[in-house]
This record gives sequence, C-alpha cells and structure tokens, in this order.
Amino acid sequence: MSSPFLIWIDRLKNGQTQTIHESFSPVFLDIQEEELKMDFPVLVVGEAYLTESELILHLSASTKLKMPCAICNEMIEIDLSVKECYNAVPINEIPSGIYDYKDFLRESLLIELPQYVECNQGNCPERLIIAPFMHEKQKETSNFPFSNLGDSNGSTT
Repeated sequence: MSSPFLIWIDRLKNGQTQTIHESFSPVFLDIQEEELKMDFPVLVVGEAYLTESELILHLSASTKLKMPCAICNEMIEIDLSVKECYNAVPINEIPSGIYDYKDFLRESLLIELPQYVECNQGNCPERLIIAPFMHEKQKETSNFPFSNLGDSNGSTT
C-alpha cells in the first residue's frame, strides 16, 4: 500500500497525533465531467489521533475548480473548500490497522460543489440579455386553511 492517504493506527497509540499537511493531485477525485474541470492541487491540513475506541480525523481542504457560468456559459474559476471536517471511525472497523482517508476527503469536497455558478460575483453581464425572458418573482401569499376553526360560534365560513 503506497497511497499518500494512509494513517497507521499503531503509530497513534500512547497519545500520538499524526499531522497532515499535504498537497494532492486532483486525480483522486475521479471527476469525469465535461463541464467541471479540476486542474489545481488539493491542499489538505489536519490531524489524526486516537480516542479509546475511535480514530478521529480532523481536516480542512481547499482547491480551485472551473465551471461554466449559468448565464453566459464561460468557464470561470471558483474556490472549493471544506473547513474543520471531522470523521470518527471505530478502530474495530479498521482490521488491517491502516486507514485510507481518500474516500472521506473526496466525499467531503464533492458535497461542497455548487449546483451552479455565475461570473462577476453573481452579476453576469449577459444577464441583461436574458432579462426579458425571465419571470418576475411573484409576491408570496400565506395560506391559513384552518384559521376559522377557533371561531366561538362554530361557523365554518
């Protein structure tokens, strides 16, 4: 096993902590989307330590990615980060004594992907072109279907 994502449990006994300060290629994210480009390294900092019965992994990770603007379709670069993420794994679920945190890191980052992005901090210049085709927000009205149940005369208007 020569993965850079490995934590050896026996090295953490007696109160030891493994400091994590790594830069990984984004290849481990296994993203094969045409409209999502991840060409920047993934920077990871954190630590791993043991409690009586669990391995605790505490990480922060950041990278950049490119996605098309939802309005003009131009590729824009955005930041992607996970801050102060924890994972607790029971030691008895790690029979080999070696924990690979690659999947945990991958899932933590991918869950933070935005559904869409817009260039110019949410103010795409082409928004004016499509404005005539957009529906205006209608004022929301409240509906209270059972509001008359408390009437003292018992009427159901």
